[in-house]
Amino acid sequence: MSLGRVDFSGKKVSATEADAIIADLKQYLLGLADKWLIKGRFHTDMGNGTLPMEAIKIFWQNWYGFVAEINNFHGVAYQRQQPFFKRHPELLKHFAAHVADEMIHPKPPGHIQIVLEQGRNFGLQDDDMVEYEMLAECRAFLEYYRGVLYEGTTAEWWASFCVEEAVGHWARFFGGALRKSYNFPEDKIVYFRVHAKADLEEHDGIMAHADLDWLVLKNLLMEGKAETRPGFNLEYCMRMGTSYFAMFFEGVYQQIKKEGLYKE
Repeated sequence: MSLGRVDFSGKKVSATEADAIIADLKQYLLGLADKWLIKGRFHTDMGNGTLPMEAIKIFWQNWYGFVAEINNFHGVAYQRQQPFFKRHPELLKHFAAHVADEMIHPKPPGHIQIVLEQGRNFGLQDDDMVEYEMLAECRAFLEYYRGVLYEGTTAEWWASFCVEEAVGHWARFFGGALRKSYNFPEDKIVYFRVHAKADLEEHDGIMAHADLDWLVLKNLLMEGKAETRPGFNLEYCMRMGTSYFAMFFEGVYQQIKKEGLYKE
C-alpha cells in the first residue's frame, strides 16, 4: 500500500518519515497530472494546434469563474485554521503572504485582473467572463474545494490544495502551447508566466505556493494532525483534486465537440 493511503489520523511521524510521505504523494500527483491533464484530449489537441480557439475561449470563461472564487477560499481557510497557524508563526507568515499574493499582485485586486487581461488577449470582453454561467464539470472543480473547506479536515484541505504543484506545471505547458501552436507573442500570455512562477518558484520573497502546501502538510503529519475522514486518505484528496481539474477540461472539450450532455 502506498504511503498516501495510510490513515495518519492522530499518528505523529518523524521529519524523515514525513519527507518520504510527501515525496510519495508528489510522485503520485504528478503522474496523475501527466496522464489526465497533459495527455488528455484537450491538451493533446492544443499541443498539436488542432484545438479550436473557441475551445480556449470557453475554457477561459469557466476559468475566470473558478479563479474568482477559489482565491477567496484562501482567506476563509486563513480564518478557519488559525488555531494551527497561531502555533506555527513561520507557516502563518508564509500563508499570509500567499493570501496577499493572490489579492494584491501585481496590484489590487490581484491575480483576477491578470485573468481578465488574459481573457481580453483571447478576444473576450470582461462581461463574457464575469457573467458567464459555468459548465457543470467546471463548477464541480470549484465545489469540491468548497466542500472540503467547510466540511473536511485541515489535512484534507492542504492535501487537496497540493494540486497547485500540478497547476504550475500545467500553466507552463499551456503557455508553451500558446506560443508554439497558436503563435501568441510573449506579452499576450501574461497569466501563464505569472501563474507558473507563483506556484513553482519563490517570487518577490514569497514562497512558491506549491512549496507552502507541501510544507503545511508535512507539519500536520509530524504533529499527528493529519486527520482524514473515512474514504478521504491523503492520496484520495490529491486524486480528487486532479480528477476534477481534468474533468474541467473534458467538460469544455465535450461542449465544443457536442458530446455527452452537450450532444445535440
